[in-house]
Amino acid sequence: MPQRPVVFLLINSNFTVRSMSMSDLDKVLIDLFRKQSSDVSDKNVIPANGSVGFKKVAFDMFKVEGDAYADLWKMETIDGEDFLVRSSDELPKYKKEDAGDWTAVSNYESDNVTLSYKNVPICTFSSEDYGFSTEDVFTFKSALLDMANDDVEFIKKVVASQPKAKADAISSIFPEINKIIK
Repeated sequence: MPQRPVVFLLINSNFTVRSMSMSDLDKVLIDLFRKQSSDVSDKNVIPANGSVGFKKVAFDMFKVEGDAYADLWKMETIDGEDFLVRSSDELPKYKKEDAGDWTAVSNYESDNVTLSYKNVPICTFSSEDYGFSTEDVFTFKSALLDMANDDVEFIKKVVASQPKAKADAISSIFPEINKIIK
């Protein structure tokens, strides 16, 4: 006889009954844990009121002290208050590869890869534009890193593809890149 899934009945404050599978209950409990946790790594949104240290690392992106994932965060105003919001939709599940000062990080869906230099995002490559699939994203990231480390013309093209203000900022922050692109 096949096993039946475990189902829980929850009664909320309005006394409405809701059935919930074990996996749904797990998700609710994990979400509750994350909300109650004081660890920044368990959060996707935190108030920018000074209770947590953060610093601007590039353009409109921030790093938050104590984030075990070393993720990038962006500043957003919600109901008139400033909050830091994790730049990805959920807690990180991305895959990271690095080679020297260059890193290539894919997002959750593996349809975008961000090329960074010394942890500063330089350029994002989308699968839509570059034709890589979720199955070959690791090959794409490896190729990006090889090119970033070995191909001066590639670096010139990547920096040149950025808006002028960003390209100027990259050049001023990283003199070694400035020497390459001049």
